[in-house]
Amino acid sequence: MTDSDIAPGEPPASGTDGVRAALSPLGELAQTPVSGHVGVFERVLTGLETVLASVEDSGGGESGRADSRVGALGGQPAEAGTPPENHR
Repeated sequence: MTDSDIAPGEPPASGTDGVRAALSPLGELAQTPVSGHVGVFERVLTGLETVLASVEDSGGGESGRADSRVGALGGQPAEAGTPPENHR
């Protein structure tokens, strides 16, 4: 699937309904003023964090994977809701 296969206003296909629901606010971006985009992205992030937490709580994650609390930059623990540049 390429970006051109995704209809405007629809989230990309995913493997779970929870992820689809979390991505659904992205469909509002075209009708949202740029000043409101941060709020949309925050809702998406919150939804994805909730889905991830539910998978971790149910033990549905892959064994042997890296601790999800470790940030992508520098291996430092990431604070929930902080931008990546603040995870150092």
